[in-house]
Amino acid sequence: LEEKDILFSIAGTLGRTAIVNKSILPANTNQALAIIRGYDFDTNFLITSLAGNVVKEYIRRNPTVGAQPNLSLEQVGNLLVNTPNAEEQQKIGSFFKQLDDTIALHQRKLEKLQELKKGYLQKMFC
Repeated sequence: LEEKDILFSIAGTLGRTAIVNKSILPANTNQALAIIRGYDFDTNFLITSLAGNVVKEYIRRNPTVGAQPNLSLEQVGNLLVNTPNAEEQQKIGSFFKQLDDTIALHQRKLEKLQELKKGYLQKMFC
C-alpha cells in the first residue's frame, strides 16, 4: 500500500472505505479490498462521495451474489462520481472530515461515560 491510497471493501460488507496514512506503512491488503490510487479528487471529498447514497445504490444494484456479496474490480472502476471544481471539493471534503472527527470525539466521550457509569453501578451494589 501507499500513503493516501483509498481502500474500498469489495467483499462481505461492501463499500466501506479507509485512507492509508503513513503511520501504518509498510502494509499490504488482500482481495477483499480494492485500492483506489492516482485519483484526481480531493481525498476527503472522494471518501465522502464513496460513502454517499449514489454509491450505496450502485452497490445495491450490482453485487455478485455468492457465499457473501462482492463487487469486481471492474464494477468498482465503473463507479461514476459527480464532482464540482477543485475548490468546492476541498471545502466539502474538509467539512465532512471535520464532522466525522467531531462524531468520533463524542463517541469516545460516550464510551468513557458508559464505563464510568458501569463502575459506579458496580460500587453501588457490592
